[in-house]
Amino acid sequence: HLNFDMDLAADQSEKNPVFYLQYAHARICNIIKHGESLGVDPQAHFDTLLLTSSSELELLKTAGQFPEIMDNVNETLEPQGIANYLQELATKFHKFYAECRVITDDNKLTSARIALINSVKIVLANGFKILGISAPERM
Repeated sequence: HLNFDMDLAADQSEKNPVFYLQYAHARICNIIKHGESLGVDPQAHFDTLLLTSSSELELLKTAGQFPEIMDNVNETLEPQGIANYLQELATKFHKFYAECRVITDDNKLTSARIALINSVKIVLANGFKILGISAPERM
């Protein structure tokens, strides 16, 4: 039995879980574009030792759990595990964004943070594709 809340589905706020996830993806795309305009390659190799704050490390760890989550979903046949994981990842991204400036005066740190959020963007987009959710670059 599915309870579908039409008002919630139309709500463009963090109360709507799909909007919340898509907003994280769009925000990341915007930051990456800004970084690219400054010459930062989002796929360049970076020094993970530069990521030292708790929110950076939590985001890195959570993004890295995607293969494990997918294995678990394949074993349990419970796709809501993907949605729950993506919600957690988006929450950790928003926490990171509130606590850490991505574009800084330190080029190496900026590159590391851009690469970190690019990995989050890739995970979100892959999760969206599996769930049939669009991955907007702007909202």
